[in-house]
Parts: sequence; C-alpha cells; structure tokens
Amino acid sequence: MEITLAAVQAEIRPEAYERAEAFIARVDELVAMAVEGIKAGPRIVALPELFALPLLLWLEAPPEVRAARSLTEAAWAWARALGLVRSLTKGPWGVHHLRAQRVWEVWSEAVRSAAKKHRAYVFAGTSLLPRLDEEPAKGVYATSTAVYNYGFWATPRGRLLGRPEKLRLTPDERRGLVRPGRWADQVIATRLGRIATLVCLDAFHEALVERADAAGAWLLVQPSANARTWAGPWSADPDRVEGEVWLERGLKYLLKDREHLAYGLNPMLTGSLYELGFEGRANVAAPGETLALSAAPTGDGLARDTVVRP
Repeated sequence: MEITLAAVQAEIRPEAYERAEAFIARVDELVAMAVEGIKAGPRIVALPELFALPLLLWLEAPPEVRAARSLTEAAWAWARALGLVRSLTKGPWGVHHLRAQRVWEVWSEAVRSAAKKHRAYVFAGTSLLPRLDEEPAKGVYATSTAVYNYGFWATPRGRLLGRPEKLRLTPDERRGLVRPGRWADQVIATRLGRIATLVCLDAFHEALVERADAAGAWLLVQPSANARTWAGPWSADPDRVEGEVWLERGLKYLLKDREHLAYGLNPMLTGSLYELGFEGRANVAAPGETLALSAAPTGDGLARDTVVRP
C-alpha cells in the first residue's frame, strides 16, 4: 500500500490565533499545503509540538495579553482580565483550566474539519492543557487538575483517535507546571496500521522508542518545537551544530534495525511565542536515510514523500 507522509513545518503567526475563524482557516491552509497535488490514496499529515499553544493565550484575548513581554506576563494578564488573581494559588498558569474548554472547541473543530475535508489522518500538534472529556450533561470538562503537553489524531472521517501525552519534559516545561504524561495513546491502531507518536524529547529516549517498536507501530511521528537556533551551538556540546546533531541522531538514526518501525515524520514549529524562539527543518525519514527535508529552518515548510507501508 502506498501512503503519502507529510511533516508540516508551521510558523507561529499571531493573527491566525486571535479568532476562531482565523485558526480554522490556518489549519486548513497547512493541511491543504501538505496534500496539494495528491490525487488519490491514503495520506498522513502531522503538525508540530505546541502548534496550538498560542490559542491558550491569544484566542479572543484582551490587548494587554498580546502586549505582554513573556509567557508568564501574558498568563497574569489573563488572570487580571478574568478577575481571578487572588484565587490562583499556584501562579498564573491556572488560566490553563479557565481557557481549556474554549481552546479545545476551536482546536478540535479546526483539525477535525481539515482531516475530513482533505481525507487525511492528521496529528493536531500539541498544547498545554488539563486532560479533557465531553459528555452531554457537562459538555467539555477537565478530568485532571494537572496540565499536560498533549495532542490528538483526527481521522479522515473527522473523528478523534487517541490523545498521546509527552512523557519526558524539558526544564522550561517543568517550570511552567506541566506534568509528565502517561503511556496510553502513544501507539494507536488505524486503518493504515499502527502509528506511534512520541512528542519531541520522548523520541530521543531509547526505552520509549523500543516500546513503540514492540507495540508493532510501522510509523513514528515526532512532533517537535525546538527552542534553539538551528545553525547555532548544540545545547549538549557547543562545539557541535544544533541542526546537524538533530538530523544525525534524529529519526533516520532512531529507526535503524527496528522490528516494525520503518518510517518517521518530524514536523517542526518555527517563529516566536513571547520570549521563546523556535527553529527547525521538518523531515521524513527511513532507517539511515532522510527521504525529505524542508527548505529552511524558519517560516512555513513541508517535508513529504510517498512510501510503501511494510
């Protein structure tokens, strides 16, 4: 079976997050770019880590939130706007819960509609939210007090299918009160076979890749947001280049000699979110080989290839 694999490189554009209609259009634009020219056949599209995080801060936000100079300032601005400063005993990140329902409604609708319109399995990227559920009497509601870095898959029928959480956190995430997730939906069964999702740092941990391989996944998706300069020094060794190490020890290396894992998708976030700047080149990989690589580490981009599923 031939399957088109597309790793989307998405730039943070503030105007795309300020209104629900703009975000829905932005997701449609990116998925349309990913499948452009494909006349038939199954396709899998992946958006990057933290792609939906700006919704939490910028969707229908008061001006003082957009004018903030840092993520923490923006969160406090929301707390003041909502009149809840005194009730946020754990700091401003309590706004994750206060904003979760609206963000989820817009995010899930945007990705579900794009997946259905373009007949693709779409990974939605991730955001920082409490775990959420929905039922008729309550609507959308939180099922956890903690906040996690997670995303979801949407099927070509416009339904959700699994919500993989990030397990290994960066120091910035831990400082922002994000909690390590649980192993639950990292490997999902689709009509195209089993797909594993390991969010960014997770895929660099051998034990987690082993587990995904042992679960029978043929595709490893690594949605990423790299808050480093792509052509700058590597965080672990300043004598090496960040982007070169990322590609050398990334998916093409991680896939070598596995029992089931045969291909990988690495969508990347680019642009700025307050004090954070992201760079990276999206890629599609096979064992020991980069099959497709986006043109530059900034702006929108795409890495796409058509493969034969093992």
